Amino acid sequence: MEKTKIGFNAGKVWRILNEKGELSMFNLCHELGLTFEDVAIAIGWLARENKIFLRKKEGMLFASIENVEFSFG
Repeated sequence: MEKTKIGFNAGKVWRILNEKGELSMFNLCHELGLTFEDVAIAIGWLARENKIFLRKKEGMLFASIENVEFSFG
């Protein structure tokens, strides 16, 4: 998969989390019309950049941008 596509999907994931708050992987796939693989890779990208918070609840992975501190520059 191209880095450009991964970055584009990461932007989609970040925007929907910013708009709707915490979502499960399942809901992210549904909301964005992306495959589980595409969402997982995008989440990995964002997690590596410390731009999202991940937690496991009831056996499912949830992502949010709350509780994330990052700065520009």
